[in-house]
Amino acid sequence: MQYFRVGMLYFQEPFSKELDYRISQLEPIKRADGQEIQILVEHIPIQEYGLNLPYQYDLVIDRASHYFKLGISILMMLAHRGIRVVNNPFSFHYFINRKDVGYHVAHQLGCNVPPTYVLPPCKTPFFKEDDFVHHQFFDWEEMIDKVGFPCFIKPANGRGARDVSKCSNRMELMEAYDKSGKEIMVLQSMVPSEVEWQVRCLCVGKSIEIAKYIFRDNDQSEYLDDEDFLPPDIEKNVIEQTQVICRSMGYEMNSVEFFIDSSGTPWAIDFNNPIPDGRLEALGPMWYERYQNQMVQLVVNAAMAPTTPDFIPDVNNYAQISRENISRKDRFKKALDLAKKYYDVED
Repeated sequence: MQYFRVGMLYFQEPFSKELDYRISQLEPIKRADGQEIQILVEHIPIQEYGLNLPYQYDLVIDRASHYFKLGISILMMLAHRGIRVVNNPFSFHYFINRKDVGYHVAHQLGCNVPPTYVLPPCKTPFFKEDDFVHHQFFDWEEMIDKVGFPCFIKPANGRGARDVSKCSNRMELMEAYDKSGKEIMVLQSMVPSEVEWQVRCLCVGKSIEIAKYIFRDNDQSEYLDDEDFLPPDIEKNVIEQTQVICRSMGYEMNSVEFFIDSSGTPWAIDFNNPIPDGRLEALGPMWYERYQNQMVQLVVNAAMAPTTPDFIPDVNNYAQISRENISRKDRFKKALDLAKKYYDVED
C-alpha cells in the first residue's frame, strides 16, 4: 500500500477541523492501475525550520495564510519543491489584495464586469508637495457618467465587505472617498437587478456549486436552500465565466459572486475569495455539507491522479489571449476553451 500525505494549515476554524477529521476517516482508495492508496492527513507543524524544509506532503490545503504570515513562506517553499498547494500561494497572495487587477483581468478576457474605475489614495502622508507634479485632477463628471448612481466605492484590497459604501449621489461619493484615507479605492456601478438575491459559486477543484445568496450588512448574509433557480442559459453563462475567472487567476479554491441584471445577464462583482467562508452559521447545513464534500472530493481526486504542479500557476496563456487584437467576445471564447482543458478532463 502507498500513502498520500495531506498537510493542512488552519487554526480554530471548525470547518477545517471537521474537514481534517473527514479526510482522516477515508477508507483506502484504489487507482486505475490497481494500486491501493491510504490518505493520511495532519496539521502542518508550526516550528522553526531550516532551508531544507522537513515536511513531506503530496497535497497541502491552505485555510489560514491570509492571517498567518509565516504560512506564506512555508507554502511558497513547498510549492517550489513541487508540492501541490491549494491555493497556490503566488495566486493567493497577489490577487487577494488586488481586486482592481482581478477586475481588469476578467474584463480583458471578456467576462462581464460592471463599469469600474480605480482611484489613487485620498491621503498620501508620505508625499511632499513636489511629488504631486505628475498627478492629474480626477474627471469626476466622466466617471459618474459611466458608473452612474447608485454605485459602490470599496478598497481594492478589501475582504469581507470591509468599508464598502453605497453612494446615491455625488455628495455621498465625495464623502466616502474623503474618508477612505490611504486606501486604493475601486468605484463600481451597481448592477440593476429585479431580484434581492445574488449568485455565489463555491469553487473547489473542478467542482462549481451554484448557490442563491443574499448579501446583508453586519455579517447577516444568507445562503438559500434553493436549487435549480437559474434558467439553463444563465446557469451556463455563470459557470463559464467562473471557469475563466478561476483559471486565469490560478485559483483552485474560490467563490465567485454575480448579480443578474434585468435582462438576465450575469455580472461578476466579487471573485477574490481564495478561502471561501466555511462557517456553518453563514452557509447553512445544506451548503456547509456540500462545501465539505467538495473539499474531500478534491483530496480523493488528487490522490487518484497525483500531479507535480508548476511553481507559479500558468496564467501567462490567459494574459496572451487578453493582448490579442480581437473582440472581447472572441477573447472570452478562447479563454474558455483554455479553461475547459482543466475542467473537462476527468480525474
